[in-house]
Amino acid sequence: MNKQDIEKYLRMVGLELEKQGITSEMLLLGGAVMLIEVGNRGTTDDIDTYFLPDFFTYFFTRQPDRKLWKEFPGLRVYTASLEYIFVTKIMAGRSKDAADIMALAKKLNITSREDVIALLAQYVPEEAITSDLLREIGRRFKS
Repeated sequence: MNKQDIEKYLRMVGLELEKQGITSEMLLLGGAVMLIEVGNRGTTDDIDTYFLPDFFTYFFTRQPDRKLWKEFPGLRVYTASLEYIFVTKIMAGRSKDAADIMALAKKLNITSREDVIALLAQYVPEEAITSDLLREIGRRFKS
């Protein structure tokens, strides 16, 4: 789906919430943020979201910064910070995220292995930065 589809579907969710007398907040993550904020792709397969304040960050030590993207009747939609999206994609270790990681690195001016590790240290516990993860980071980013 493209940016217009995302907006259409989230508007529909908002309208359903409004019918029930509810106004909710939602945080966008993953490919939707890549499409909306980074613009390195034209589509995404799904919309990764969490309703706020029930946001759970797996084992992360810090919640993501967020900014308001759109407001619909019944729903305010925020995007997670690009730093947070970068960290989640690095931690996922999926080959399908390679293009997103490099697009985020460029946007965030991350050029070295040390830059990546410093950013990871802001969000994940030290024990989560494993030797396997460091090797993978070293393949993509030089010191």
